Amino acid sequence: MSHPAAPGELSVLVVKPDGYRSPQVRDYVDELLQASRLTVELRYEVCLEDEDVMDTWPKFAGPKYPITAELLRLYLTSGPCEVIVVRGPDVVRRCAQLRSRVRARFGTSAFANCVHTPTEPHEIGPNVEKYLVSLPTGQPFTRHHDEGTTEGIGGRLAALPRAVLRTEARAFWKTAQEQGWRAAWRPRPEGGGFGACLLPGDPHSVDHGMSLIAEALPELTPREVISAYVEAEVEGWSCLLSGTDMQARELARLLAAQGLYTEVRALTPV
Repeated sequence: MSHPAAPGELSVLVVKPDGYRSPQVRDYVDELLQASRLTVELRYEVCLEDEDVMDTWPKFAGPKYPITAELLRLYLTSGPCEVIVVRGPDVVRRCAQLRSRVRARFGTSAFANCVHTPTEPHEIGPNVEKYLVSLPTGQPFTRHHDEGTTEGIGGRLAALPRAVLRTEARAFWKTAQEQGWRAAWRPRPEGGGFGACLLPGDPHSVDHGMSLIAEALPELTPREVISAYVEAEVEGWSCLLSGTDMQARELARLLAAQGLYTEVRALTPV
């Protein structure tokens, strides 16, 4: 199969399993597609496999982001997806706008955000090749090289065997999927009236952000680090430490100095 248009006119939307399971998300995607006036070239349901996930996000196939890679793989292979290959002028920007609107309305975290579309120039062509040609026809796909530009895992998390990190990520994800997000959170720390709280919006890679938390709080297990980080994204905040006002401010300042978003809150007794 050959591309029916120049690569610059084509892009891809992948409605992820949580979005595809939701009639509200699918209806909203259709509404936004119609408003965007993009032409649908190809549309189909597919159950992604591990290799498909890494082909779509090749930087996660490398060693820098092992926790993100495992959570992303579990998320993307958890059920059917819908692929929509679209064509039109300014297609990348229009698809990015659609993605942003869907995520703002229905997304809950970096690992559950309903829809994907490539936005980096080096991603667009391979994504189109993967979803317009390789998956529908079975033709071989050559994964493009992408090491990722953000700093990855470090410190004591990086010193752990990758198998341990994958096991902890799987255990966290299994609890969240079977019992809900709240069941996956670590118990809120006790011991004081003030909390050093992590807020969403980490500018680092997820793995590096988790690594910073692990260094600042060496008593946390890897699963507790994962839980604290994802809880901030899903709930809007996560209490990392409970103590005196001074203790909470000291930890919040330490993490903020490394780029994480933090605040100190007066805690209501449980």
